[in-house]
Amino acid sequence: MKSTMNLNLLAALDALLAEGSVSGAAKRMHVSTPAMSHTLARIREATGDQILVRAGRRFVPTVRAQEMRAPVRKLVEEAVALLSPGDAGLIHVERTFVVRAPDGVSIVFGAALAGALQEVMPSLTVLVNSRNYERIFSHRR
Repeated sequence: MKSTMNLNLLAALDALLAEGSVSGAAKRMHVSTPAMSHTLARIREATGDQILVRAGRRFVPTVRAQEMRAPVRKLVEEAVALLSPGDAGLIHVERTFVVRAPDGVSIVFGAALAGALQEVMPSLTVLVNSRNYERIFSHRR
């Protein structure tokens, strides 16, 4: 790839390969069709490949584009995951939560609640307290 490639083109390339059309990729990326057409031209210049070629009234991917589809998808997914806000701060929080609920609610939802909270806060203790008894669901690693 030439030095004109930038990371923004990867998301556009992913959309073009997934949609198989400039207009479909434009809708997916929330840009105009002419803007996506211009982006396709930039991708073509950067890669030295046509990426999508006309076959009658539609576009078909080139052999190189087909080979690039899975790696480009993986790169875009990894970039999205990397740039998404994480819950890293919750992993190290040690807390105890007390939930007061009637017997039926604590029996039905207590363990599920503790398990769901434990996924984002491994050092969590949930105390489910009902009128007639106390049950502790402790999920510590």
